Amino acid sequence: MFKKILASLGKGAATVDLQCDNRNYQAGENIQGEVIIQGGEVEQKINQLTVRLMMNVVLKQGSVSKEVAHIPLVNRDRILSKERKVIPFHYVLPTNIPISRGTVSYYLDTHLDIEGGFDRKDVDRLVIQSQESIQSIFNAMSQLGFRETADSGKLDQYGQEFAFFPTQQYLGQVNEVEMRFANEESGIRVWMEVDCKSGYKEIEAKREFHLNQNVLEHEAELEKLLGKYISEAIEQPYAFSQPFSYSTNHQQVHTSQMGNAIPGMIGGLAVGVLGTMLLTEMMEGFDVEEMFEEATEDFDGGFDAFFDNGDGES
Repeated sequence: MFKKILASLGKGAATVDLQCDNRNYQAGENIQGEVIIQGGEVEQKINQLTVRLMMNVVLKQGSVSKEVAHIPLVNRDRILSKERKVIPFHYVLPTNIPISRGTVSYYLDTHLDIEGGFDRKDVDRLVIQSQESIQSIFNAMSQLGFRETADSGKLDQYGQEFAFFPTQQYLGQVNEVEMRFANEESGIRVWMEVDCKSGYKEIEAKREFHLNQNVLEHEAELEKLLGKYISEAIEQPYAFSQPFSYSTNHQQVHTSQMGNAIPGMIGGLAVGVLGTMLLTEMMEGFDVEEMFEEATEDFDGGFDAFFDNGDGES
Protein backbone atom coordinates (compact mmCIF):
# COMPACT_ATOMS: atom_id res chain seq x y z
CA MET A 1 0.00 0.00 0.00
CA PHE A 2 2.81 2.37 0.93
CA LYS A 3 4.56 1.66 -2.40
CA LYS A 4 1.35 2.50 -4.30
CA ILE A 5 1.11 5.84 -2.51
CA LEU A 6 4.73 6.64 -3.35
CA ALA A 7 4.21 5.57 -6.98
CA SER A 8 1.18 7.87 -7.27
CA LEU A 9 3.50 10.69 -6.21
CA GLY A 10 6.12 9.69 -8.73
CA LYS A 11 8.60 7.81 -6.54
CA GLY A 12 9.10 4.24 -7.70
CA ALA A 13 6.62 4.75 -10.57
CA ALA A 14 6.97 3.60 -14.16
CA THR A 15 9.30 5.60 -16.43
CA VAL A 16 9.23 6.28 -20.17
CA ASP A 17 12.07 6.78 -22.66
CA LEU A 18 11.85 7.44 -26.40
CA GLN A 19 14.87 6.13 -28.31
CA CYS A 20 15.34 7.10 -31.96
CA ASP A 21 17.89 6.00 -34.52
CA ASN A 22 19.34 9.51 -34.59
CA ARG A 23 18.42 13.13 -33.91
CA ASN A 24 18.94 14.53 -37.43
CA TYR A 25 16.36 13.94 -40.15
CA GLN A 26 15.56 15.34 -43.56
CA ALA A 27 12.12 16.72 -44.37
CA GLY A 28 10.05 13.86 -45.76
CA GLU A 29 12.13 11.23 -43.95
CA ASN A 30 10.73 8.54 -41.65
CA ILE A 31 11.56 8.88 -37.95
CA GLN A 32 11.97 5.41 -36.50
CA GLY A 33 12.56 4.34 -32.93
CA GLU A 34 10.94 2.76 -29.91
CA VAL A 35 9.39 3.85 -26.65
CA ILE A 36 10.53 1.93 -23.58
CA ILE A 37 8.25 1.81 -20.54
CA GLN A 38 9.99 0.52 -17.45
CA GLY A 39 7.71 -0.66 -14.65
CA GLY A 40 8.28 0.68 -11.16
CA GLU A 41 7.73 -0.79 -7.72
CA VAL A 42 4.03 -1.55 -8.26
CA GLU A 43 1.65 -2.42 -11.07
CA GLN A 44 0.11 0.66 -12.68
CA LYS A 45 -2.66 1.32 -15.21
CA ILE A 46 -1.77 3.21 -18.36
CA ASN A 47 -4.43 5.54 -19.74
CA GLN A 48 -2.49 6.57 -22.80
CA LEU A 49 0.97 6.79 -24.33
CA THR A 50 1.48 9.48 -26.96
CA VAL A 51 4.32 11.17 -28.79
CA ARG A 52 3.92 14.74 -30.05
CA LEU A 53 6.17 16.45 -32.56
CA MET A 54 6.50 20.02 -31.29
CA MET A 55 7.76 23.04 -33.22
CA ASN A 56 9.25 25.94 -31.29
CA VAL A 57 9.26 29.24 -33.17
CA VAL A 58 10.63 32.60 -32.14
CA LEU A 59 8.16 35.29 -33.24
CA LYS A 60 8.15 39.02 -32.54
CA GLN A 61 5.88 38.55 -29.55
CA GLY A 62 8.11 35.83 -28.09
CA SER A 63 8.88 32.13 -28.32
CA VAL A 64 5.97 29.74 -28.80
CA SER A 65 5.67 25.94 -29.06
CA LYS A 66 2.98 24.39 -31.25
CA GLU A 67 2.02 20.80 -31.93
CA VAL A 68 2.78 19.62 -35.47
CA ALA A 69 1.73 15.98 -35.05
CA HIS A 70 0.05 13.85 -32.37
CA ILE A 71 0.97 10.15 -32.54
CA PRO A 72 -0.99 7.87 -30.14
CA LEU A 73 0.82 4.61 -29.36
CA VAL A 74 -1.00 2.92 -26.46
CA ASN A 75 -4.55 3.28 -25.20
CA ARG A 76 -5.62 1.53 -21.98
CA ASP A 77 -2.96 -0.91 -20.81
CA ARG A 78 -1.08 -1.82 -17.65
CA ILE A 79 2.58 -2.08 -16.70
CA LEU A 80 3.55 -4.67 -14.11
CA SER A 81 6.13 -4.09 -11.40
CA LYS A 82 9.62 -4.22 -12.95
CA GLU A 83 8.14 -5.07 -16.37
CA ARG A 84 9.80 -3.65 -19.49
CA LYS A 85 7.57 -2.81 -22.47
CA VAL A 86 8.99 -1.85 -25.87
CA ILE A 87 6.60 -0.07 -28.27
CA PRO A 88 7.73 0.63 -31.89
CA PHE A 89 7.45 4.23 -33.04
CA HIS A 90 7.60 5.80 -36.48
CA TYR A 91 6.44 9.02 -38.09
CA VAL A 92 6.99 10.35 -41.63
CA LEU A 93 7.94 14.04 -41.63
CA PRO A 94 6.00 16.24 -44.11
CA THR A 95 8.06 17.50 -47.06
CA ASN A 96 6.77 21.06 -46.56
CA ILE A 97 7.72 21.28 -42.89
CA PRO A 98 9.93 24.27 -41.95
CA ILE A 99 13.54 23.19 -41.56
CA SER A 100 15.53 23.88 -38.41
CA ARG A 101 17.06 27.33 -38.32
CA GLY A 102 17.78 29.98 -35.67
CA THR A 103 14.11 30.81 -35.12
CA VAL A 104 12.74 27.30 -35.75
CA SER A 105 13.52 24.22 -33.63
CA TYR A 106 11.85 20.90 -32.81
CA TYR A 107 11.45 18.34 -30.07
CA LEU A 108 9.55 15.10 -29.49
CA ASP A 109 7.38 15.13 -26.36
CA THR A 110 6.59 11.62 -25.09
CA HIS A 111 3.79 11.51 -22.51
CA LEU A 112 2.90 8.47 -20.38
CA ASP A 113 -0.49 9.04 -18.74
CA ILE A 114 -0.74 6.93 -15.56
CA GLU A 115 -4.20 6.43 -14.02
CA GLY A 116 -4.38 8.03 -10.59
CA GLY A 117 -0.64 8.55 -10.62
CA PHE A 118 2.20 10.82 -11.57
CA ASP A 119 2.44 11.18 -15.37
CA ARG A 120 5.84 10.67 -16.97
CA LYS A 121 7.39 12.68 -19.81
CA ASP A 122 10.44 12.41 -22.02
CA VAL A 123 11.66 15.27 -24.21
CA ASP A 124 14.07 14.70 -27.11
CA ARG A 125 15.47 17.45 -29.29
CA LEU A 126 15.27 16.98 -33.04
CA VAL A 127 16.97 18.66 -36.00
CA ILE A 128 15.06 18.73 -39.29
CA GLN A 129 17.28 19.39 -42.27
CA SER A 130 16.38 20.27 -45.84
CA GLN A 131 15.86 17.65 -48.51
CA GLU A 132 18.85 16.86 -50.72
CA SER A 133 17.39 18.89 -53.60
CA ILE A 134 17.12 22.01 -51.42
CA GLN A 135 20.53 21.36 -49.89
CA SER A 136 22.05 21.29 -53.37
CA ILE A 137 20.74 24.84 -53.90
CA PHE A 138 22.30 25.94 -50.60
CA ASN A 139 25.60 24.35 -51.69
CA ALA A 140 25.48 26.12 -55.06
CA MET A 141 24.85 29.47 -53.35
CA SER A 142 27.84 28.81 -51.11
CA GLN A 143 30.01 28.13 -54.14
CA LEU A 144 28.86 31.48 -55.56
CA GLY A 145 30.17 33.17 -52.41
CA PHE A 146 26.89 33.58 -50.51
CA ARG A 147 26.32 32.80 -46.85
CA GLU A 148 23.04 32.58 -44.96
CA THR A 149 22.17 35.57 -42.79
CA ALA A 150 21.57 35.27 -39.05
CA ASP A 151 17.78 35.48 -39.50
CA SER A 152 17.60 33.14 -42.51
CA GLY A 153 14.74 30.66 -42.29
CA LYS A 154 12.23 33.00 -40.68
CA LEU A 155 8.53 32.28 -41.13
CA ASP A 156 5.72 34.48 -42.38
CA GLN A 157 2.23 34.06 -43.83
CA TYR A 158 3.61 32.33 -46.94
CA GLY A 159 6.09 29.87 -45.49
CA GLN A 160 9.85 29.93 -44.89
CA GLU A 161 12.24 32.46 -46.39
CA PHE A 162 16.00 31.95 -46.66
CA ALA A 163 18.32 34.96 -46.95
CA PHE A 164 21.93 35.09 -48.18
CA PHE A 165 24.58 37.82 -48.20
CA PRO A 166 27.53 38.03 -50.63
CA THR A 167 31.10 37.53 -49.47
CA GLN A 168 33.01 37.45 -52.76
CA GLN A 169 32.25 38.23 -56.40
CA TYR A 170 28.88 39.95 -55.80
CA LEU A 171 30.11 42.31 -53.09
CA GLY A 172 29.14 45.87 -53.95
CA GLN A 173 26.50 44.67 -56.42
CA VAL A 174 24.10 42.75 -54.19
CA ASN A 175 22.95 43.46 -50.65
CA GLU A 176 21.01 40.25 -50.17
CA VAL A 177 19.39 37.35 -52.01
CA GLU A 178 16.16 35.93 -50.58
CA MET A 179 14.77 32.58 -51.69
CA ARG A 180 11.68 30.43 -51.16
CA PHE A 181 11.10 26.90 -52.41
CA ALA A 182 8.24 24.56 -53.23
CA ASN A 183 8.29 20.86 -54.08
CA GLU A 184 6.94 19.99 -57.51
CA GLU A 185 6.67 16.64 -59.26
CA SER A 186 9.69 17.17 -61.50
CA GLY A 187 11.86 19.31 -59.23
CA ILE A 188 11.84 22.50 -57.18
CA ARG A 189 10.13 25.84 -57.84
CA VAL A 190 12.22 28.80 -56.70
CA TRP A 191 11.20 32.36 -55.92
CA MET A 192 14.35 34.48 -55.78
CA GLU A 193 14.56 38.16 -54.88
CA VAL A 194 17.87 39.92 -55.55
CA ASP A 195 18.36 43.19 -53.67
CA CYS A 196 20.62 44.99 -56.15
CA LYS A 197 22.69 48.10 -55.53
CA SER A 198 22.34 50.86 -58.09
CA GLY A 199 24.19 53.96 -56.95
CA TYR A 200 22.46 55.10 -53.77
CA LYS A 201 19.35 53.13 -54.62
CA GLU A 202 18.40 49.56 -53.87
CA ILE A 203 16.27 47.75 -56.44
CA GLU A 204 14.45 44.46 -55.84
CA ALA A 205 14.59 42.13 -58.83
CA LYS A 206 12.22 39.15 -58.65
CA ARG A 207 12.99 35.88 -60.44
CA GLU A 208 10.68 32.86 -60.45
CA PHE A 209 11.86 29.63 -62.06
CA HIS A 210 11.74 25.84 -61.95
CA LEU A 211 14.79 23.62 -61.37
CA ASN A 212 14.37 20.09 -62.71
CA GLN A 213 15.79 17.08 -60.95
CA ASN A 214 18.59 16.66 -63.45
CA VAL A 215 19.95 20.15 -62.73
CA LEU A 216 19.58 19.65 -58.99
CA GLU A 217 21.71 16.52 -59.18
CA HIS A 218 24.61 18.34 -60.90
CA GLU A 219 25.77 21.13 -58.61
CA ALA A 220 28.27 22.62 -61.10
CA GLU A 221 25.45 23.13 -63.60
CA LEU A 222 23.17 24.39 -60.83
CA GLU A 223 25.79 26.88 -59.63
CA LYS A 224 26.22 28.18 -63.19
CA LEU A 225 22.47 28.59 -63.67
CA LEU A 226 21.89 30.41 -60.37
CA GLY A 227 24.87 32.68 -61.09
CA LYS A 228 23.34 33.51 -64.49
CA TYR A 229 19.97 34.41 -62.92
CA ILE A 230 21.61 36.61 -60.28
CA SER A 231 23.84 38.37 -62.86
CA GLU A 232 20.85 39.06 -65.12
CA ALA A 233 18.98 40.56 -62.16
CA ILE A 234 21.94 42.85 -61.45
CA GLU A 235 22.27 43.94 -65.08
CA GLN A 236 18.55 44.53 -65.70
CA PRO A 237 16.79 44.83 -62.34
CA TYR A 238 13.81 46.74 -63.74
CA ALA A 239 13.07 43.88 -66.14
CA PHE A 240 12.15 41.66 -63.18
CA SER A 241 9.45 43.52 -61.30
CA GLN A 242 6.44 41.20 -61.57
CA PRO A 243 4.98 40.10 -58.20
CA PHE A 244 5.61 36.54 -57.14
CA SER A 245 2.89 33.99 -57.89
CA TYR A 246 2.64 32.93 -54.24
CA SER A 247 1.80 36.48 -53.13
CA THR A 248 -0.82 37.05 -55.83
CA ASN A 249 -2.41 33.66 -55.21
CA HIS A 250 -2.44 34.28 -51.47
CA GLN A 251 -4.53 37.41 -51.94
CA GLN A 252 -7.33 35.17 -53.20
CA VAL A 253 -7.30 33.14 -49.96
CA HIS A 254 -9.34 34.57 -47.08
CA THR A 255 -6.92 35.66 -44.35
CA SER A 256 -8.94 33.89 -41.62
CA GLN A 257 -8.09 30.59 -43.31
CA MET A 258 -4.37 31.40 -43.34
CA GLY A 259 -4.08 28.80 -46.08
CA ASN A 260 -0.81 28.16 -47.87
CA ALA A 261 -1.03 29.71 -51.32
CA ILE A 262 1.32 27.27 -53.06
CA PRO A 263 1.08 23.52 -52.38
CA GLY A 264 4.38 22.04 -51.27
CA MET A 265 5.98 25.36 -50.28
CA ILE A 266 8.80 24.73 -47.82
CA GLY A 267 7.65 25.93 -44.41
CA GLY A 268 4.05 26.05 -45.61
CA LEU A 269 3.02 23.60 -42.92
CA ALA A 270 3.72 26.29 -40.31
CA VAL A 271 1.06 28.53 -41.82
CA GLY A 272 -1.64 26.16 -40.60
CA VAL A 273 0.07 25.43 -37.29
CA LEU A 274 0.82 29.07 -36.44
CA GLY A 275 -1.96 30.70 -38.50
CA THR A 276 -3.38 33.19 -36.00
CA MET A 277 0.03 34.14 -34.62
CA LEU A 278 1.41 34.80 -38.10
CA LEU A 279 -1.63 36.95 -38.85
CA THR A 280 -0.89 38.92 -35.66
CA GLU A 281 2.65 39.55 -36.88
CA MET A 282 1.34 40.68 -40.27
CA MET A 283 -0.84 43.28 -38.54
CA GLU A 284 1.95 44.50 -36.27
CA GLY A 285 2.91 48.05 -37.11
CA PHE A 286 -0.53 48.97 -38.47
CA ASP A 287 -2.54 51.59 -36.61
CA VAL A 288 -5.83 49.71 -36.23
CA GLU A 289 -7.73 52.79 -34.99
CA GLU A 290 -6.54 54.81 -37.96
CA MET A 291 -7.55 52.00 -40.35
CA PHE A 292 -10.99 51.90 -38.73
CA GLU A 293 -11.44 55.65 -39.06
CA GLU A 294 -10.46 55.55 -42.74
CA ALA A 295 -12.92 52.74 -43.36
CA THR A 296 -15.79 54.64 -41.77
CA GLU A 297 -15.02 57.74 -43.84
CA ASP A 298 -15.93 55.71 -46.93
CA PHE A 299 -19.58 55.73 -45.85
CA ASP A 300 -21.33 58.77 -47.36
CA GLY A 301 -22.79 60.65 -44.45
CA GLY A 302 -21.04 58.49 -41.86
CA PHE A 303 -22.74 55.96 -39.61
CA ASP A 304 -26.00 57.93 -39.34
CA ALA A 305 -26.58 57.63 -43.07
CA PHE A 306 -25.49 54.00 -43.06
CA PHE A 307 -28.09 53.02 -40.44
CA ASP A 308 -30.83 55.25 -41.89
CA ASN A 309 -33.79 53.04 -42.87
CA GLY A 310 -34.97 55.44 -45.57
CA ASP A 311 -37.54 57.44 -43.64
CA GLY A 312 -35.12 59.48 -41.63
CA GLU A 313 -35.31 57.16 -38.63
CA SER A 314 -32.52 54.88 -37.49
